[in-house]
Amino acid sequence: MDKEKVILEKLFQMSLEEKIGQMFQIGFSGTKIIPEVEEMIKNYHVGGIIYFRRNIESLRQLSELSNELQKFSVNHRPGLPLIISTDQEGGIVHRLIGGGTHFPGNMTLGATKDVGLAKKMGQVVANELKAVGINMDFAPALDVNNNPLNPVIGVRSFGEDPSLVAELGVAFIKGIQSEGVIACGKHFPGHGDTITDSHLSLPIVEHNRIHLERVEFYPFIQAIKAGVNSIMTAHVCFPSLEPKKGIPATLSYNILTNLLRGKLGYTGIIITDCMEMKAIVDDFGTSEGAIMSIKAGSDVVLVSHTLEKQKKAIKAVIQEVKEGKISEERINQSVLRMLRLKKKRIGFENIPISNNKKIDRKIGETLAYQISREGVTLVKNEDNLIPITRAKDKKILVIDFLLRRLSPVEDDIGNKNLLVDFLKEEGLNVAHFTFLKGDDNIPLSLLKGIDVIIACSFDAIHNPYQGEIIRKLYATNIPIIVLSLCNPYDLQLFPEESTLMTTYDYSPSNLKVACEVIVGKYKSRGDLPVSLKI
Repeated sequence: MDKEKVILEKLFQMSLEEKIGQMFQIGFSGTKIIPEVEEMIKNYHVGGIIYFRRNIESLRQLSELSNELQKFSVNHRPGLPLIISTDQEGGIVHRLIGGGTHFPGNMTLGATKDVGLAKKMGQVVANELKAVGINMDFAPALDVNNNPLNPVIGVRSFGEDPSLVAELGVAFIKGIQSEGVIACGKHFPGHGDTITDSHLSLPIVEHNRIHLERVEFYPFIQAIKAGVNSIMTAHVCFPSLEPKKGIPATLSYNILTNLLRGKLGYTGIIITDCMEMKAIVDDFGTSEGAIMSIKAGSDVVLVSHTLEKQKKAIKAVIQEVKEGKISEERINQSVLRMLRLKKKRIGFENIPISNNKKIDRKIGETLAYQISREGVTLVKNEDNLIPITRAKDKKILVIDFLLRRLSPVEDDIGNKNLLVDFLKEEGLNVAHFTFLKGDDNIPLSLLKGIDVIIACSFDAIHNPYQGEIIRKLYATNIPIIVLSLCNPYDLQLFPEESTLMTTYDYSPSNLKVACEVIVGKYKSRGDLPVSLKI
């Protein structure tokens, strides 16, 4: 039977409630299927589930959870599987704990400028996700990060050059989708030039249309040409695109329908960023936001956390259609897109389960290390402090700072002492000290006999106390290597320092390569994908 006919028949068999449910993707707490999720699938007919770290304790557990969810869904809606998603970006956004590869993030890839590595990473990420039953990755971020003070994108971007972001983003998308997993370009029209985190408040980008077309739109245009399956909206206001004050892209008909669908010709799935983020909740509320977003042109509404908000939003949209404020034809347009995507990427015939294929950690870790070798960047080495000569004869002091989440989107940091462990593996005599926020003084006893200090900043550009402490170390006259473990813009705080290095993120392979560069095993190969004033 013709594929489109099968899809149309499935649409005609669905009630209004079932169709609207397909337009929602939800999250929940816990590592097992719970009654609340069963209720949302059975009675509210949700079309998708999003996983966060709270849902993952091991790969086996995650695989079993995915299988249980799919079986429950198909038992209640034969031939209609769930889209199961997560944010597996790499770097500071790494969900697949317990066996998945912790890849370097986008800005490390940006420093490699290697589209081949980006595509390979997409392929490996897709295969690891498939192994645990995840069929959609909310990646890559196609935001052009041209604002050093951006608190939420930063190293999640490939860099500041729209062409580079487009090339690497398209390669990553092709890699993911070549393995049958749904890719998602985000956050349209672009979240890279904001100084506000939309998880916390509503950002505004004031650029004119010409600038936006040249910079922010460009990676998305190229992704559309490459056939990206889905695009996520930004909870960001663009006054030059949406004249109504305070209306973010997610809720704008001008941006989602007139621009993205109309001018840019996008035919895939439009999915909102989470509708529980404060940029939406504080000014509109989740339910009203869901209604406005669907009217604007979204196909899928993402409500990641709260059961009651999920229920209320679905009920609100149903009521809006019944009252004639949203046409059923508008609903059908989105559901058809969803059904086509599910048919293409998942299929209707069999209950989809994780492929039960064990993740080959060697493949992932080898590729991650290769990316790190090409990406970790020695920015400045005026006094030739790197490599540390006769390193094993010297005493090294590593100082760092109490690590915290940079943003609600970021994952918990793993072993914060991993850098120290790697340095010790290289045979160095290493002492280690962590400063707490509010610490003013450097214990003099720490400095006795120290030959080199490795001062590790962690988003110091948003935490000035780190810069103050590192600058105090200058007075000791002990040679200092400033190593940015997360945000390369930190290095702008130390223009007078002779030795500056960045790993872009704290993924294990980046930290390992940094240590190997410091001791002279390899020369740094990375090339900054952002401009620094140093």
